[in-house]
Amino acid sequence: MKNICDIKSPLLVESQVNIIYSKLSEAPELYATDGLEIREVVVKLFCSSMVLYVVEYDSKERIAFGYMENEADPILSEWGYSSIDELIESGFEMDLFLSDTVIDKSGIVSEIENVY
Repeated sequence: MKNICDIKSPLLVESQVNIIYSKLSEAPELYATDGLEIREVVVKLFCSSMVLYVVEYDSKERIAFGYMENEADPILSEWGYSSIDELIESGFEMDLFLSDTVIDKSGIVSEIENVY
């Protein structure tokens, strides 16, 4: 596995990549939210017409679990595991303004105040 310093993004500088990994470290471990109807979105990564809403993260393997929304073809959107290293190297960026966001099992994203 690559060192975080070796992850090269076509768009981000090293300090921005480090911010992504720092924020991901705040996410629950993999399987910690399994079975919940509504989960908190810890990190939102995006590139072109793809958006990943991260709800769990394994810092050792640098694998995230979340909902990958395909905005170009929504029928292809799904829950699954993603390599954060590969996403960053593919040009994904982090939404710096994400706050108080949740997602339900069907992939509907809401602000927390609109859910409870």
